[in-house]
Amino acid sequence: MLSRALCNRAWTDDSMTELDVHENSLSGTFPSELGWLKSLEALFLWENEFTGTLPTELGLLTRMTDFQPALNAFGGPIPSELGLLTRMENLRIFHNAFQGSLPTELGLMTSMKEFHAYENSLNGTLPSELGRLGSLEHMEIHENAFTGPLPTELGLMTSMTELDVHENSLSGTFPSELGWLKSLEALFLWENEFTWHFAN
Repeated sequence: MLSRALCNRAWTDDSMTELDVHENSLSGTFPSELGWLKSLEALFLWENEFTGTLPTELGLLTRMTDFQPALNAFGGPIPSELGLLTRMENLRIFHNAFQGSLPTELGLMTSMKEFHAYENSLNGTLPSELGRLGSLEHMEIHENAFTGPLPTELGLMTSMTELDVHENSLSGTFPSELGWLKSLEALFLWENEFTWHFAN
């Protein structure tokens, strides 16, 4: 378990900018007291054994640019409060057990360049607000249970070089607006339910 004493100490001096505890055998739930670390810019939790939900207090860490809770056993919904982290550039939440839909508030994270949410149990339709992420270069949301069409607004993500949505249940006509993504180098769509219309 991540010690609350550590959080209390950091609250006292309010100077911690990076906390890196990756590749240990830490377990238990994530302490909401980490929301006190107002100067925190990077938080690396990957490859531990954390469980439970991400606390809404993460939305208080408004200086955060890099958050990586990947390769744990976090579950429940992705808190909408993450959208308050408008300086976020790198969000890696893959290989957990997150459920529910992607919050529309993710569209507020307009500085984000990397978004990796694959290998979870996320579902629902993809929010059109993702189209606001004009700085996003890599989005990997494969191996979830997303449904419905790809939003046409994804065509506004003009910095995108890789889009990977394979192994979902996405459907509908493939949006022609994705042709606007002139920087796109890799597009992975397999194992979905798209329909295709080819010109004569």
